[in-house]
Amino acid sequence: MKLNMESRVVNFIVLLTVVSAIHVSGSICQNKMADVVFLLDSSFSVWESDFAEQLKFVKSVVDNFQVGKDGIQVGVLSYSSEIQTNFFLNEYNDKEAIKSAVDKIQYLSTAGTDTAGALKYAREVMFHKKHGGRELASKIIILITDGMSHDSNATAKQAEKTKQAEINILAVAVGAPIMRELEMVASYPTTDSVFNVTDFSALPSIVQSLATTTCLVPDVPRDSEKTDTTTVSVVEDKIKKYCEKTPSDILFLIDSSSSIWPLHFRDIVQFTLKVIDLFDVSPNKTRIGVTLYSDDVKPVLHLDNQLNSKELKNTISNIHQLKGGTETGKALKHARENEFNENYSRKTAASKVIILLTDGQSIRPEDTLTEAKKLKEENITVFVIGIGNRTDREELKTIASSARHQYNLQDYNALSTIKNMLVVKTCTVHFQFQDSANDDSEETCWDTPRDVMFVYDSPAIGIHRSKIIRKAITEMYKLMLIGSNKTRAGVLSHYCPTDVDTGIQDFQNEQSFLQSVKRQPNDGLRRLLRVLRTRSFPREEHIKKPVKKVGIIFLDREEHDSRDVIEEARRTALTSRLFVITIGNRVASHAVESLCSDFKHRCVFHVSQYNSLVQYVPDIMDMVCYS
Repeated sequence: MKLNMESRVVNFIVLLTVVSAIHVSGSICQNKMADVVFLLDSSFSVWESDFAEQLKFVKSVVDNFQVGKDGIQVGVLSYSSEIQTNFFLNEYNDKEAIKSAVDKIQYLSTAGTDTAGALKYAREVMFHKKHGGRELASKIIILITDGMSHDSNATAKQAEKTKQAEINILAVAVGAPIMRELEMVASYPTTDSVFNVTDFSALPSIVQSLATTTCLVPDVPRDSEKTDTTTVSVVEDKIKKYCEKTPSDILFLIDSSSSIWPLHFRDIVQFTLKVIDLFDVSPNKTRIGVTLYSDDVKPVLHLDNQLNSKELKNTISNIHQLKGGTETGKALKHARENEFNENYSRKTAASKVIILLTDGQSIRPEDTLTEAKKLKEENITVFVIGIGNRTDREELKTIASSARHQYNLQDYNALSTIKNMLVVKTCTVHFQFQDSANDDSEETCWDTPRDVMFVYDSPAIGIHRSKIIRKAITEMYKLMLIGSNKTRAGVLSHYCPTDVDTGIQDFQNEQSFLQSVKRQPNDGLRRLLRVLRTRSFPREEHIKKPVKKVGIIFLDREEHDSRDVIEEARRTALTSRLFVITIGNRVASHAVESLCSDFKHRCVFHVSQYNSLVQYVPDIMDMVCYS
């Protein structure tokens, strides 16, 4: 009784039509039959007050459900290094009873974040028939966490098994550093299944969208139901009716370069036609424009064209591929200057939207970045659809208006899975686009001056692993804005700093720093921390303005003198902000996490193996940046 991908995604979209139209307190999931299990992070890194915020969040989400034996059932478990069942799906059948039970949930406050174990337990126990699991109910996990799991590989395996069991996973990331892992855990498409907030106090901002997305999860079809073209037609009719209310100017920018095979180019054209079919095309409602680009730009239809829907689709059906390079920046500039320009006229207010489809990287990424920024400044919302494995996801991220406006598809067949979601999101674009703080954080947070010291015990770690750490440090450096009045950095790798270590004031440019890192080659970590505390940072009287002092420590084993190490770290933490990067499984998590006891924000990042260290550099630096 499995749905095919098209039908599952179509069903997933049906209820999305209520996303921006609903402003209610109460049930928005009418006639929805679902088993929903919340997985709450109760590990040591979550403060008790933050755990209380999770409980408030659960109650707020439940307030939007139609709870009952034939509606939505709710279960909750808490997890750290251990799993605690709070209540099963069949224990409570009304909202007030559920909310009262949530209020009684106790904070575990134990070390470790066993996300893999929580997923496994939810799949095998929480959704079991004897605990209320229903065969005909949609099965949904809502996972909330603020930290990386202790075993990313195990988490990935359990997430895959859970999804194979047709259990949908929605993930809430508290803090940016864990986004990458949760994108791996969450159901496809992750653009709509992963929610990110800066801290626990921001959870209320996603209550409505998370509750609604829960209702969008496909219903399990009864034997008498058919997921045929009739069902699809009903869904699309509902989307059309919803989109009648939101006038939009939508410009398709279609990559027409030589890297796209002719058959795949036709796939893009057909996708465009199917998307247009769901809009009410007219001069006063939705206006459609189409522009092809390669190393040149060719307008096919301007936004102010007067064609009806049939004429418009005939014109698009007959377009031909340009061939050539990929001048994405030029295409974005054309859209801004020639379609959404000062002479742009319309009788009714409308949202301005670009839908860009591409399979590769732009020839001039600097121009692309410049034009993308200008579009955002002019309140033009950009959806980006990257297809295949030749795209630059970071570049696409800079083009898209936000993370939820970016789609990364494995192949052209996946276009059909995002069609309806894309249409509804387009219809719900606000007339005045506002950048969120999260979207800008990567560009701005390093503007705050910092002195950063990287610390690792090179003799204890060994030559090969030290090289990997030095490579990671080099990549971290590239993400920081080094220079006067900005961020300065140094490296401390053993107890002979005069010859091989880099002091905080020894360089002011990239070349000098990178050269110093490359020549980095014994004393214990305790003495390194003492040097960090007493000698590494410039004294306050020698600098014009106070700056944040940051130590980033790499660990791959439990120190023999771990108690002394922790004590030295605590002394250092009185005047500096410490972050610990643990590598492998030989580090005692409770000992490391104790370094966070005086800070509200997370300061430990775990990497399962050395070979994965460099790939997690952006996430590590996000952790440092946001804290």
